[in-house]
Amino acid sequence: MHFNFNLEDIKYLKILYRNNEGNPSTIKAAVKRINEREIISCIKYDEDIPAKAPQEVTLSIICSDGLYRTKTKLKSIDYDDPYVFFILETPQGMEYQQNREYFRISGSFDCVYYVTDNNNTKCYTTKTVDISANGVSIIIPELVFSEAGSDIEIMLNERIIQAKVQYVRSEKLDEGYKVSFTYSNISDSDRDFISKVCIKKQLEQKRGFSS
Repeated sequence: MHFNFNLEDIKYLKILYRNNEGNPSTIKAAVKRINEREIISCIKYDEDIPAKAPQEVTLSIICSDGLYRTKTKLKSIDYDDPYVFFILETPQGMEYQQNREYFRISGSFDCVYYVTDNNNTKCYTTKTVDISANGVSIIIPELVFSEAGSDIEIMLNERIIQAKVQYVRSEKLDEGYKVSFTYSNISDSDRDFISKVCIKKQLEQKRGFSS
């Protein structure tokens, strides 16, 4: 779809960029101004952002009617204490992401994560941390992902869920990294199955709290 947002349409932005060490980082920012050439967003931050501009970033725009995602250029990072301004090139198009509300549950399910880089595929046998019909978080020993997307297989209640996933964010842990993904390609039947499992788990937890 064509980029035609107004300020009042947007709740906030998420910007996925690479820091000075080449690792992915995300920020959640408010929008200050939009025109045909630039999006100016800002956050409060008490130290410099460890990143260089210009660079290509993934921009997520969170609106009341859903989430939109695209690639664009981070033109510059400017400082005016206590604010940091991210100056982005206004993209030409956006991809709409489904805005259905899904339950997320904590759960340790067996899974296999496949990531391909330079035609070499790495395979990680691991477990999920949490899951919903929108996405999943897993634990892996090193931070590895492909901007083009990766593959995952999840053993969920004796059913194997196969999906393509897109990196969202990561968190360093003692045992490795907690990495969160959204599904970029999953069958409707598998998405509905995950949703039913999550709803059932939520209901069981509520009964446990009320008993």
